[in-house]
Amino acid sequence: MKKCFYLIMTLLCFTSSIMAAPSFRIKGKIVDASTSKPIDVADVLLFQKGSTDPVYNTLPEEDGSFAIPDVKDGEYSLLIRQIGYDLYSKQGIVLTASSPMLDLGTIAMKPLEIGLSEVEVVAQKKQVIYKLDKKVIEASSSLLAGGGSAVDILENTPSIRVDAEGEVTFRGSSGFAVYVDGKPSVFSGTQALEQIPSSHIENIEIITTPSARHDTGGDVGIINIITKKHSQHGFSGMVNLTGSTFLSRGIDFLLTQQNKASRWYVGGSWNDRLRKSHFEQEKTTIVADTATTSHSKGPRESNNRDYSLKAGWSYALPKTTLSADVQGGYGGRLRNGDLDYTEVRSAKGTEFEKGDYYSRDDYDLHETYFQGTIAADHKFNDRGHQLSASFYLKYGGNAMEYFQSDLYNKNNEREQGHRAWEDEHRWTVRGNVDYVYPYSKTGRLESGYQYFSYLEDGDYSMQFWNPEKKEFYWREDIYNTFYFQHGINSIYAIVADSYKAFDFQAGVRGEHTHRVLRSSIPGKDRTYNKFEFFPSVHLGYNFPKEHKLMASYSRRITRPELFFMEPYITYRDYYSAEIGNPDIRSEYINSFELNYKKNIGEHTLSATVFHRSRKDKIERLRVPYEAGVTLDSMANVGHDYSTGLELSGQLQLTRWWSTTLNGSLYHYKVKNQYKLDGKNETSTNYDIVWNNGFDVLKNTRVQLDGNFVGPSVTTQGRTDAFWYVNLAVRQQLMNRKLSATLAFRDVFNSARYISNITTSNLQSITHIRPNYPLITLTLSYTFNNFKTKSSQNKENHDLFEGTNH
Repeated sequence: MKKCFYLIMTLLCFTSSIMAAPSFRIKGKIVDASTSKPIDVADVLLFQKGSTDPVYNTLPEEDGSFAIPDVKDGEYSLLIRQIGYDLYSKQGIVLTASSPMLDLGTIAMKPLEIGLSEVEVVAQKKQVIYKLDKKVIEASSSLLAGGGSAVDILENTPSIRVDAEGEVTFRGSSGFAVYVDGKPSVFSGTQALEQIPSSHIENIEIITTPSARHDTGGDVGIINIITKKHSQHGFSGMVNLTGSTFLSRGIDFLLTQQNKASRWYVGGSWNDRLRKSHFEQEKTTIVADTATTSHSKGPRESNNRDYSLKAGWSYALPKTTLSADVQGGYGGRLRNGDLDYTEVRSAKGTEFEKGDYYSRDDYDLHETYFQGTIAADHKFNDRGHQLSASFYLKYGGNAMEYFQSDLYNKNNEREQGHRAWEDEHRWTVRGNVDYVYPYSKTGRLESGYQYFSYLEDGDYSMQFWNPEKKEFYWREDIYNTFYFQHGINSIYAIVADSYKAFDFQAGVRGEHTHRVLRSSIPGKDRTYNKFEFFPSVHLGYNFPKEHKLMASYSRRITRPELFFMEPYITYRDYYSAEIGNPDIRSEYINSFELNYKKNIGEHTLSATVFHRSRKDKIERLRVPYEAGVTLDSMANVGHDYSTGLELSGQLQLTRWWSTTLNGSLYHYKVKNQYKLDGKNETSTNYDIVWNNGFDVLKNTRVQLDGNFVGPSVTTQGRTDAFWYVNLAVRQQLMNRKLSATLAFRDVFNSARYISNITTSNLQSITHIRPNYPLITLTLSYTFNNFKTKSSQNKENHDLFEGTNH
C-alpha cells in the first residue's frame, strides 16, 4: 500500500510540473441548444483544408468539453455530429504561430424534429465508445434489445456472458455493482439489469477499473445504467408493447414535458419475462456408507417480473439545478419445476431402497419497494467549477423469499415436503457531496464525501411434512431471527490533467466499513470495523492519425452480503439446501487494463489487455448433506487470476451493411484450497459475438447475430461450450413513429447447457435445453418530438432455467 501511495504522489507531482504548458490548439464545449445540458458522446472531427479524411477525431468529456492537441499550423474545418441533432460545422479555422490556440466557447447543438432517416445514415452511433475510465454502450446499437432489458443491450459487449439461467457474468465474474444514473439499483446483479426496460435506457457505462470517485464494491467494476431524461421543448413520449411464444408480456411508457427551465417525466412498466427449459440432472451423493443416486427430468419455468411507476422533476436556475425522482413498485422472481424423480440408495454396492416420484417445487422472491432521490448541482462558472449533492432513500417492505418443495408417489400422494419463509425489511440510504475545481485550462481537482448504509432484519421459519399424520408441522429448531447492518463512510480525492496528447487521472479513496450481524443462533453474532485505502490511476495518450492508448489500475473489494453470511439452513427444493458463513472474508481485487483504439473513417478497431488478481475468492461450494440432499455454502476458496484479451471491430462495410465482431480470450486459474488432490482449476475461456445489421429498405432493417460461448471452470467443475443464432426484422411505419420488430431467438435450436460438478463424494451432471421456438413481437410508438431510438426488439435470454439445482 505504501508503494502505491508513493507512486500516486510521484505522478501527482509530475502532473503539477507540466500542467502550465499549453495542451490544446482548439477547444470548446458542446451543449443541447434547448436544455443547455452537456453532450458527451458526440463525434468531434477536424479536417485539414482540401482533405476528406479527418486529421483528428475525439469525444467530449462528461461536461461536454473537448480539446484538440498537437495539430500542425494550417487551415481547418470542424464537424460535430450526434444522432438526433443537426450537424455543426465551422469553416476557415486558421492556426498559425502567432495564434496557436483557439477557444470556440459553447457550441449549442440543435435537436432535430421527427424524421431522422438522413441523419441516421450520416451519424450512426457507435456500439461502444471508449473513454479514459469507462466504456459507453449505446442502447440503440442493437435491434435485439428493444422491449427487453439492460441484459439484452449488454449481450454483444466483449466478455459479457449470459449463463443457462440468464445470469450475467463479466470476465468470468458476477461480482459487478449495478447503478442507475449513478445511484444504487433497487435490486442487485442480473436481477437489477432485468428490471430496467431497454426503451428507458440512453446508454450503459461499463467501468472496469473505476476511479476513486466510485464505490469500491464489485470485483469486475460497475455497470451504470443511464436512463433517458432529455427531450425537446414540449410534451412527448413513447409506449412499447411486447409478447413472446413463451407467454412473456410487457408494456412500458415514458412521458416527458420540457419547458424552458423545468422538466418533468412520468414512466412505468409492467413486465413478466418468462424463461422455460427442459431440465435433466443425475446426481450421486455419498454420506457415510450410503450412496444415493437420483435422476430428475422435466420442465422448469421462471418469471422475472417488475411492476413499477416512476416520476421526476427538475428545475434549472442560471447556475443551479434542482431535481427530485421517486419510484415505487413490486418486483421479484418466480420459479417452479415439475419433474419425474427417481432415487436409488445402496451400501457397499448393494441396493436396499428405490423410489419413483414426482418432484414439484416453487420459489418466490419478491419485494414491494419505494425509493426517492433529491439532488442539487451548482456551477460556479462554465469552466467546470461545480458543487453537487444528493440524498437517496429506499425502503423494501413485504420482502419475502418463499420455498416450497414436495415429493409425490405415482398415486399422486405426498410423501415428503417442506415450506420455508424468509420475511425481511430493508432500508438503503446514500448521501454524497462532490466538488470539482478546475485549477487550469486542462486540469481539475475532485473531492467528495459519500455515506452508504444498508439495513435488513427479519426471520426464517420452516414447515416439514409428517407422512404419518399427513400434515405439515413447524420446525422450531430451525426458526431464526436476524439483523444485518452495513455502513460505509468514504472520502476521495482525484487530480486530472492533460499535456498535449497525454491525459492523466489519479486518485485515492478511503473507506471505513462498519458491519453488524445478529442472529438468534448462539455464537453467530459478528461485528466488523476497518478503514482501508483504494488507489486508482488512468493514463491516456493520443498518437497521430487517431491512434489512442489507455492504461488503468484500480484496487477493488467485494464485501460479504447478508446471504453470504446467514448462519442457518435454507432449502431451495427438497434435495437442495444452502447455508451462509458468518466468518467469510472480503475479496480484494487488483485490476489492470491496457486499451488501444484506432478510428479509420467510419470504422473503429479496439483491443484491451486485462489482468485481474483476486485474493480470498468467494464461491458457492456444494457438498453432500443428507442422503440425496446436497448443501451449498459460501466459502473463501483461494485466489484466482484472469488474464486476457478483448477485441472489437465496428465496421461499415457498405451503406446498407454494418457489422460488429467482438471476441474475448482469457486464461482463468483458481488456486484452490478445497481440492483434496491439491490441483488447481484452469481454463482458457473464449466468447465470440458477430453482429450484422442490414438496411434492406428505407424503413426495414434486419439484424443477424451469431454467438459462441466458450467453456468455463469453477472450483468444483466446469461448463461446456454452446452456440446460438438470433434473427430480428424491424419495420417502421407512420413516418417512423411506429415500429414493429419480430425476433427469433436461437434459430437453429442449438443452445445446450451442460455442467459437471465432481468431488470425492459428489457427482452432479446437469443438462438444460431451452424450449423451442422463442419468437418475440415488439411494437413501439413515439409521439410528438420524442427522440426516436433504433432499439426495437426483445431478447430475454430466455434460454435456460434450472442451473441452481
